[in-house]
Parts: sequence; structure tokens; C-alpha cells
Amino acid sequence: MDAMIKESVAALFCHVIKIDDKDLDVERPLFCRFIQQDFDSTTCQEANQLLDNVMEKEYNIDTQIAIIANALHNETYTKMSVLKQLNHIIVKSKLNDDDYDVFDKVKKAFFPNDYK
Repeated sequence: MDAMIKESVAALFCHVIKIDDKDLDVERPLFCRFIQQDFDSTTCQEANQLLDNVMEKEYNIDTQIAIIANALHNETYTKMSVLKQLNHIIVKSKLNDDDYDVFDKVKKAFFPNDYK
């Protein structure tokens, strides 16, 4: 998978981690498994490096969601996997409305025909 898509997915996950001050080290194994499973043969070390790099940057989350939605427009399984992993991170610890606002935004970007 293209490095830009991996970075956008990492930015999405990091955004949810940051808004709740979730523990990055607790989320690492989930992120690593997800990236390895759905985004080619990235090693855990590469996934962790990507996560660390993305955590240090500021992103426009709407832009990142659009990049992911466009890249995965014909990949329903992968879109559902992104939503599943995102939901897992959200419910794993502190819940708040901002988390689900992000989740709904991603869901609507992935499946726009369902929300007309």
C-alpha cells in the first residue's frame, strides 16, 4: 500500500489517541497488527516508527480522511477494517463525543451514498 495511505491511516489513529490522551504504548500492538494485516507486509518496527513520526506532526484530519476514502473507494473490506479498528481504539479506554464525531465523519466519508 502506498506510503501516503499508511501515513493517513496512522494520522487518523493518532488523532483519536491524542484527543483523549490515550496511552500510545497500549495502542501500539493494535496499530501494528492492523497495519500488517491490511496494509501490506510492514514490519512491527516500521509500523511503530510510522506511529512515532505521525504523533509528532500536526494533520488536518479532514484531509487525511479524504485521502483514505479516495484510496479505498473500491475496497469495502479494508474500509470496514479501518472502522472496526478505529472503533476498537475508541471504546478501549476513555469515551467522549469527540471520538464518535471522528468515527461518524470517517463512516460518512467511506460510505457517502448511505448518508444522502
